[in-house]
Amino acid sequence: MIRAVIFDFGGVVVDWDMRHLFRQLFDDVDDMEAFLTDVLTPAENLRVDLGTPLAAVVGELIARHPQHTAPLEAWRDRWIETIPGAIPGTATLIREVRQAGLGVFGLSNFSAETFPWCRSKYPVFEQFDGIVLSGEFGAAKPDPAIYHHVCDLAGVAPDQALFFDDSPANVAGALAVGMHGLLFTTAANARRELVSHGVLPVSA
Repeated sequence: MIRAVIFDFGGVVVDWDMRHLFRQLFDDVDDMEAFLTDVLTPAENLRVDLGTPLAAVVGELIARHPQHTAPLEAWRDRWIETIPGAIPGTATLIREVRQAGLGVFGLSNFSAETFPWCRSKYPVFEQFDGIVLSGEFGAAKPDPAIYHHVCDLAGVAPDQALFFDDSPANVAGALAVGMHGLLFTTAANARRELVSHGVLPVSA
């Protein structure tokens, strides 16, 4: 029996993509993509998600790529613009899960430094019973330890937890530890999955 539903944040609760910011700064899409491939790489972003201060990563990148000082400083100073809005329908879905009597928890690869900026802008985060961030825990999905940690926080065994993420690799990580892992595409599809697992009624 499912006793807790766990949500990733970026791409599930809020619309996170660094391109939301950098489209404002690059006139050429190819230049932007080259910047995100060669300079501000996923590995550099993960360093921030694992606890390295944003300003420290930016300073190191500027030292190596001084020609990209302006967009790197913008990432540091205008980071919140990488999250321009909420994912439609997810806040309502979370409210339904809570009304059904289940625990609602968050599990996200997210900087402990930047998350408060996001939380203050989007009240949906106040609906969570508990939140696990990679930046606080010191490990990131799909490391098995972080999945076990959120289950411990929720007070459930892994097979009593249902986890939504928009990353297939992170869903696979949840499945590997015995959780019910489901790929998030839209809130409507997620609701159908919750109905099929007996968490929510057929009709809202």
